[in-house]
Amino acid sequence: MTTTHARGAGAIAGAVLLTLCAAGARPSHAQESMYTAAATMPSPTVAIVRPQFHLFEYGINPNDTDERRSQVYEASLGFAYGLARDWALYLEAPMSIEREDLANGETETDKGVEDIDAMVKWRFYKNDTGGVNTARAALMVGARVASGDDEDYSSGSVNPHAGVVLTNVVGRHGFNNELHFTWNTGGQRENNVGGEGPDDAIAFNTSYVYRIIPTRFTSATEGAWYVTAELNNLYETNGDFETRFSPGLMYEGRMWAFEVMGQVPVISELDERPELHYAIGFGFRFTF
Repeated sequence: MTTTHARGAGAIAGAVLLTLCAAGARPSHAQESMYTAAATMPSPTVAIVRPQFHLFEYGINPNDTDERRSQVYEASLGFAYGLARDWALYLEAPMSIEREDLANGETETDKGVEDIDAMVKWRFYKNDTGGVNTARAALMVGARVASGDDEDYSSGSVNPHAGVVLTNVVGRHGFNNELHFTWNTGGQRENNVGGEGPDDAIAFNTSYVYRIIPTRFTSATEGAWYVTAELNNLYETNGDFETRFSPGLMYEGRMWAFEVMGQVPVISELDERPELHYAIGFGFRFTF
């Protein structure tokens, strides 16, 4: 699902993923890394619930001369459901608390519900070549819809988005590349921290996943540990461009998974929104 907040979201860089089910020597499903999509999805009638928690710290907001620094604490709840073979529905509802450090030394705090994201994913290509090895491609189409909260958090509009993602798993290595475009029909420039303002956004995400434990899957395997690395890039049509590096660690079991990641800026060519100083996040996945 497209993430726009530096949640990961909308960024020009793309994706690797993989969750190998420990039930056998081949993956029964794959799970994506935190800020990047993947061409995998739940099987028909299977549901995945994915709560995530993030802290983002930003610098000076060029659209608000009183704001010197801000911290955003975000909690989101994602839901994925397998509709049919190669088709799945995704929903995500993010909420956040923002603390602003002002130029006069005072602080302000606000909270709200951001736009709700709804998306359908269609996997149009799949080639399992043996063992855990696979190549897959999927199309993603959806929209961020106004939550009904005030303009500090909700765009007050419907913002369509569409993208494509390619996934490759070769032995202990996983690679994803995601390209995503968002048509922003609303949003406030002073509240934008990445892909949420009035300008359209192009995200390209790339990520790499490496299984560190176990070296081989067997019928007795209950779970696996992975290290992950992502490059998350976001270009907005106002000319702003940003690249972030996101390292992480992930554990995936038969019915649940845990992930923890950080984000640091690599390139920040930004004139219309504040620069990210750092971000940290963790989350879970529960399969039903």
